[in-house]
Amino acid sequence: MKILFLGTPEFAAVSLRALLDSSHTVVGVVTQPDRALKHGKTELSAVKQLALSAGLPVYQPIKIRADVEKLKSFGADIAVTAAYGQILDSGVLNAFKYGVINVHASLLPKYRGASPIQAAIAAGERTTGVTIMRTELGLDTGDILSTVATEIGETETAGELTERLAELGAKLLVQTLDNFDGITPCKQDDSIATHCKTISKSEQIIDFSVDSKTVVNKIRALSPSPCAKTFIDGEQYKIYRVSVCEDIVLGVVGQVVCAKDKMYIVCGNGVVSVDVIQAPSKRAMPIADFLRGKKFKDGVICAKQP
Repeated sequence: MKILFLGTPEFAAVSLRALLDSSHTVVGVVTQPDRALKHGKTELSAVKQLALSAGLPVYQPIKIRADVEKLKSFGADIAVTAAYGQILDSGVLNAFKYGVINVHASLLPKYRGASPIQAAIAAGERTTGVTIMRTELGLDTGDILSTVATEIGETETAGELTERLAELGAKLLVQTLDNFDGITPCKQDDSIATHCKTISKSEQIIDFSVDSKTVVNKIRALSPSPCAKTFIDGEQYKIYRVSVCEDIVLGVVGQVVCAKDKMYIVCGNGVVSVDVIQAPSKRAMPIADFLRGKKFKDGVICAKQP
């Protein structure tokens, strides 16, 4: 089939790369506008970089719904979306002979929305996957065409899981398109659907009043980006990895205790050991390296704001 691909980050670029290596023909790419950086520079999306290297035409509308005729001009049979970043209206959905399908990083109807990978890890899920679905006007409510499941590693971060799901999703996408005519779409059970939103800045701040396992899962879910954060002595620190400490009992919630090359933080139930941390204007580093150059006062408390 002739495909118009809509996507933006590296997760989507993996699917585009798989389509370019398949028997299908990518006739064009739609991606978000270039991101403005400092000093007049711009950042190209991972999808745009790949598209340009492959010699594909690239379209970057501010609002994709504003020019449906441009989308039709690519002559695609079907549109494929993967982490594109804009909501499609009926005009876009009806612009292609076989409609629009989407690569979604969860086992729908669980975790419909913008942050399914992070939400699954934060919730302590042991299994997740990728769903190829028909796109309709509802948020990730379309019929399911195919799925693939995978276990979530006990210490796996969102960044690591995203890379794995990108590869699984890309393979599943090509298989789905190869067998498109023989697939019977399956309706989702809305009664068991769960939802997740874009992660807000306030949600990045660690709440140490919960149990240690929940804290670990939250930090894994936000690592490496946008990253979990806390305030210590009025400065904001990013925390990338922690682990649960069994059989250790310390003081009040949020208290930091440093011992030799270890840093512990007290939770509402249990204690976590910080493994990787980043101080303001510094690089992320293992805790042993960090503590060689930084010492906290005994009894200092992690805060939600300075």
